Amino acid sequence: MRILLSAFGFGPDEGSESGGAWRWANELARTHDVVVVTDGHNLRRIGAKVAELKQPRLTVLYYRPWWITRMRVTSKTSQFVFGQWQFGLMFYARKLHREQPFDLCHHISYGAFRQASWLGFVGPPFVFGPVGGGEDAPWRLKRSFPRGEKQRELARSLVNRLATANPLWHWALSRTDLVFARTEETKARLPRAVRLRTLVAQETGAPHGLLPIARAPEEGQRIELMFAGRLLGLKGVQFALRAVALLRDRGASVRLTVIGSGPMEAALQALAQSLRLSAGELAFIPFLPQQELFACYAAAHVFVFPSLRDAGGNVVQEALSAGVPVVCLKLGGPPSFVDASCGVVVPARDARDEQELVVRLADAIQSVTASDAHWQRLHQGALARAEQMTWERQIARIQAEIHRVLRLPQGFGDLRAKDQP
Repeated sequence: MRILLSAFGFGPDEGSESGGAWRWANELARTHDVVVVTDGHNLRRIGAKVAELKQPRLTVLYYRPWWITRMRVTSKTSQFVFGQWQFGLMFYARKLHREQPFDLCHHISYGAFRQASWLGFVGPPFVFGPVGGGEDAPWRLKRSFPRGEKQRELARSLVNRLATANPLWHWALSRTDLVFARTEETKARLPRAVRLRTLVAQETGAPHGLLPIARAPEEGQRIELMFAGRLLGLKGVQFALRAVALLRDRGASVRLTVIGSGPMEAALQALAQSLRLSAGELAFIPFLPQQELFACYAAAHVFVFPSLRDAGGNVVQEALSAGVPVVCLKLGGPPSFVDASCGVVVPARDARDEQELVVRLADAIQSVTASDAHWQRLHQGALARAEQMTWERQIARIQAEIHRVLRLPQGFGDLRAKDQP
């Protein structure tokens, strides 16, 4: 099979979607001829690493539409550049298809439902996703957000509404043969006809076997909590800080380590001061490279991820791979990874206000370390859950579904099939 993989974000040793696309490309290239088209700005950043790959069936092409060649990709311009790249890619992909036909087109990154891909106009069967972006939480859980974060949330809601009213969006989606949504919430945002050919699945995998393994807290030892991610209102770190203060007031000995950077950093520092959290109860560490972050999981006893609307949750899978029990909210994508065998999923949508959610979060954290035997069960469950969600298995599941639904040639869905000459 010859596959065109559309990956605007693409790169090794990275979290989030870029690293995921890299893993997808390398895994697919074990048994298929894969052509990855990524944004031209990636050439300088990853060109040398791509050249070092020993993947004879993987080709990486760098493309940037001529009308945005000089535009830098920043947090403010990335979505605009991505949209223009998506549109221009249609013409570039059609040229590639004429020169040497593809058997399948698959858009993998960025995975936002509101940014429809135009690869359905290239010719071969077209798979879109997995995509997210339709997840949300009740506004009563956002009342403590700083003004800038509230504006960010309002803008996102508006963009989502405008996208679904755009006839071009409907037209592009009408040309999909199969869509993967990360959550039921995102699936519900799609047009009714498209939902009929949409499956819910997560594309990211757990780095099982690659992280140092966490150890149980010793008797009398302080409980080490950990959060990792960008510091945004939607990540819910403010709830974690308030939960730590509540646990302290209950007499528990806990410390939360927050790893990451972002717009909420100053607001979180101010909240920590108002809660009188000491250095022994809270530590902020700026963004860390992936390998350094991996080393931090081993020191944690509980990974706290109170995100309000993450579509996925790479850090959740990383924590499970280190054997760290996870506490998350029953919102968005993290509940796809966490169950009672490896952590606690906290009901959130029915919480009357933020304070009730904080109490539930504190109760969940306390329950994980209620006894050594219980922590050990969750620890072993986390390792087992991570093994079920390795990159190889996650990708194989989705490829098997593509094969089943699109009735592609035998062997397409088996990533472990013997390579054909």
